[in-house]
Order: sequence, then structure tokens, then C-alpha cells
Amino acid sequence: MAANTASGDEEISGINVTPLVDIMLVLVIILMVTAEFTRYRTVPVALPKVNASAMRREPQKISLTIKPDGSVFWEDKRIEDMRTLPARLRGAKRTKPDIAVILRAEGKTDYDHVLMILDQVKDAGISKVGLAVDSIRLRRP
Repeated sequence: MAANTASGDEEISGINVTPLVDIMLVLVIILMVTAEFTRYRTVPVALPKVNASAMRREPQKISLTIKPDGSVFWEDKRIEDMRTLPARLRGAKRTKPDIAVILRAEGKTDYDHVLMILDQVKDAGISKVGLAVDSIRLRRP
């Protein structure tokens, strides 16, 4: 015991800190060992070098905007003749095979018009299509 008295009737006023120090030393050793393992997450390997152009990249995106009056915009430029849209889509698909189309339509746009544009995108062979939306907060009464 840390505090040994001659008579056994007195209170022990000291605290034995030896177990606390032992626990702290064990925790420090565990910390040091795990820090060494997290330093090297994998087995070190000399990986081969590749051409940067051969790596897979995110597909290029085309933004098609449809207004309620029926006008269509390729990126931010108005398409004057809608008969040119299928050819433009096929040309974009030929140059970039993994191209994606993002459709942006205002809320009051005729649904038939949106479906017509979707059909033209599908006919051009473009399978990656996304619909752009804005997030709103629901009003609670």
C-alpha cells in the first residue's frame, strides 16, 4: 500500500496512482502502434504509369433548355431551326461517345414538347439524360 501507518485505525489519505499510470502507458503504446499502421494504409507497390488521356473522365454535358413558348436552347444559344437538333445531337454523340444531356424545362412547359426533345435525344443514341431541377422548401401550414 502507498500509505502504511503504524496503527490500523487511521484513515488512508493518499491515492495510489500506479494503476492510473499503467493504464495511461498502455494507451500510449496502443496509440503509437495504431498510428504506425495508419501511416501505410496498403502494401507499398510500384504501380505502372499510364497515359493521362487513357483515364476515364466525367462525360461532357450538353444543356438543352426548353422554354414554355416552345423555344429550345443548346447551352445558351437559341436553336432557330428545330430540324437541325437531331443532326447536332448525332454529331455530338459521334465526337464524344459518352456524352450526357441535361434537360432544363420551365414548370409551365408543355409535356409533349419535353417528350419530343427526349425522343430526339434517344434517337441520336444518347442514353445519359438528366433533368435539371431546383430544390424548394415545402411550406408547412
